[in-house]
Amino acid sequence: MPRPDFPEDTVNNERPTPLIDDLEGTRSKLQHWFNARLGTPVTVSELTIPEATGMSNVTLLFDIRYEQGGRPVQQGCVGRLQPEIARPLFPEYDLALQYRVMDILGRRTEVRAPPLLGLEEDPSVLGTPFYIMARIDGRVPGDMPPYTMGGWLMEDTRPDQRKRIWEAGVCEIAKIHRLDYRALGFDFLAHPADGATALQQQLRYWENYLSWGMEGQANPICAGALAWLRGNQPRQEPTTLCWGDARIGNMMFGPDGQVSAVLDWEMVTLGNPLQDIMWWWYMDRFFSAGIGLPRLEGLPDRAATLALWEAESGFSSDDAHYYEVFAGLRYGLIMSRIMVGSGQTDQVASNFALSLLETVLSEG
Repeated sequence: MPRPDFPEDTVNNERPTPLIDDLEGTRSKLQHWFNARLGTPVTVSELTIPEATGMSNVTLLFDIRYEQGGRPVQQGCVGRLQPEIARPLFPEYDLALQYRVMDILGRRTEVRAPPLLGLEEDPSVLGTPFYIMARIDGRVPGDMPPYTMGGWLMEDTRPDQRKRIWEAGVCEIAKIHRLDYRALGFDFLAHPADGATALQQQLRYWENYLSWGMEGQANPICAGALAWLRGNQPRQEPTTLCWGDARIGNMMFGPDGQVSAVLDWEMVTLGNPLQDIMWWWYMDRFFSAGIGLPRLEGLPDRAATLALWEAESGFSSDDAHYYEVFAGLRYGLIMSRIMVGSGQTDQVASNFALSLLETVLSEG
């Protein structure tokens, strides 16, 4: 199987926002924003855009310098900008909701959400809403190209270190699932008008995504998977806070192999916690067997991954196949949307993600 060409940061291969065409102008605007926010003169360093980032947002790296109490302060920062493109990856992109989730997690739980420095919802400041996080030391397995093709996880770690990193990630996911989402105030993530259960609400969302994202083009594999999911819904499911985009490429790891940050909460939802661990598993499967590459040596297999998650979370993995199909549907729709936006119409209904989805469906 040939290796796929991974799209650039956006679905239509345009720059996600005109702000990165004028980084100096954006830097100056950020400097004014920090001046007003901190009430003191602030210097913002040159802005850089990290490589190997995700497909639905713009990230800026920079430092700020100012004085506080007569002493110099320097703070590394990460800016996350709401994408402003003709064909977005998701129908809605709620930056404020993501910030609210991370704020609650950072203040009230032990989940390693990134430290937050500020949210700006007024688009007139930079031209689009944004939030700022404190930069954390650590490394993130690459997305584009994926960590199975190169990068530090493949080249600079031993199999035993990869095992430790993988297990640390699974334990961090389980930590999210042990939270009492109601006590933390996460009820705002529910959408009861879309269904009686969290799963029904999510299936309605992805049914709408199929109609919206394909822009009239047929996608029989995803349509078939969605019908299968509707007809085989598990009964009496647990409901927890779910990260949504739970994958190793959305975690930052320190030199000891432990998780230093859980990133990218744009797909956060309520649901069966099994959906997170199966998305974790499915995404690694896609970036290995799904694109014709071997898994990295040392990474635990499916059975060991589920056993660890069960022990750490306290939940059952009995419906693992169902939620692997659900992961395949979601990723298949997202990749097909990318093909729609990039004009690759021949791959909307037939691409690497859909091939893996067909395989997973046949395993039931």
